[in-house]
Amino acid sequence: MLIAIVEKGKTMKLFKTVDEKLAEIGLVKVKEDEYGASYERETRFGYTQCVDLVCKASGRHLIQSYEKGVNQDGFNNCVGLSMYEARLCRKKMKRMGWKEKKCQ
Repeated sequence: MLIAIVEKGKTMKLFKTVDEKLAEIGLVKVKEDEYGASYERETRFGYTQCVDLVCKASGRHLIQSYEKGVNQDGFNNCVGLSMYEARLCRKKMKRMGWKEKKCQ
């Protein structure tokens, strides 16, 4: 539900979308489809961080955060997420209609 206020011919939103909140912290959406969403941002340390929200058929969906380039050993480095970033990612997954399946 989107709530707006009209003021002198302008429309102002009261609530920001998850994508807008992610963009505020530097995560720009690269791609989104029924299988997931991808975000990227340039860090102050000189590398590109990628965050992927991945839908799995098993219901155990993933949030992956990693460095875009490979290191000297040929691997991508894992990059941690803050609690706020992880919370926004979970909220985005719920908005995409993905159901959570409990681990057993």
